[in-house]
Amino acid sequence: MGRMEMREIEAFLEVARELHFGRAAGRLGMSAPRVSQAVRALERRVGAPLFERTTRRVKLTALGERLHAELAPAHEQMERALAEARSIAGTKVLRVGVATSLPSAVVEEKIHAFEAAHPHCAVVRSSHPNTEPIRWADDWPVDVFVGWLPSDPAPMEANGIHVGDAWCQAERAALLATGHPLGRHATIDAEELAAHDILYPSNLKPGLTDVWIPPTTPGGVPLRRVARCRTASLEEAIMLVAQGDVIHLTVSSVHPDNPHVITVPVSGLPPMICAPAWPAGTDNPLIRDFAAA
Repeated sequence: MGRMEMREIEAFLEVARELHFGRAAGRLGMSAPRVSQAVRALERRVGAPLFERTTRRVKLTALGERLHAELAPAHEQMERALAEARSIAGTKVLRVGVATSLPSAVVEEKIHAFEAAHPHCAVVRSSHPNTEPIRWADDWPVDVFVGWLPSDPAPMEANGIHVGDAWCQAERAALLATGHPLGRHATIDAEELAAHDILYPSNLKPGLTDVWIPPTTPGGVPLRRVARCRTASLEEAIMLVAQGDVIHLTVSSVHPDNPHVITVPVSGLPPMICAPAWPAGTDNPLIRDFAAA
């Protein structure tokens, strides 16, 4: 068996604790596909499955239970040792929230650059739905959030959310079931969306949610936005899309690890930017340094 990577071990232990890949991903600040890839990599090193996976549940195999019994105490001891070392060194912490739809490499590069420049500051990542900052208002669980935001930051700024400089941008795209009528198109014109149901998290603040899912096409035709999302998470959206009758508007970099869902570019809508955001008025130099990393 080859050397186990720490990410593989942490992914295995978290899935064993949650028995759910999506929840484990949220706790680790990773996307569900990356957690699944890490577990599969560990299974290849071991040479046998560690989990029994069905559409209804995730369960440890006998070998998985044995490995968990060996690894969990050692990992907990390591975490305690690190926590004690950080306490002694006076390490500061920057809590970074990352959108589940964001490629991990985009943020990891910034985190590495920031940590190299701030050796006494530890970055703690967590994963959240892309529109989650709208819910947080004045009670953010993180110091800074990185996600796909409107190219015009004015609506965010008007609602007390400061948007830093864009790190990159992505064109819009649609997640469709493989058998969806628009799935045969190489590119979907935004006007074509008006004839189909579009997922819309109606439990969020409408004025801001509209910047992600507009109420009309560029030509002014109303979009058929349907409220089926309970959590506004990418995982839930993929599950609903896979059922075949709704579309999820996202960005071109999102490619679900689901054989029943495809990504098709959408033309005619403004691109989204990847940028850091934090509560307006917050005076934390670490946030500014991270945003400029």
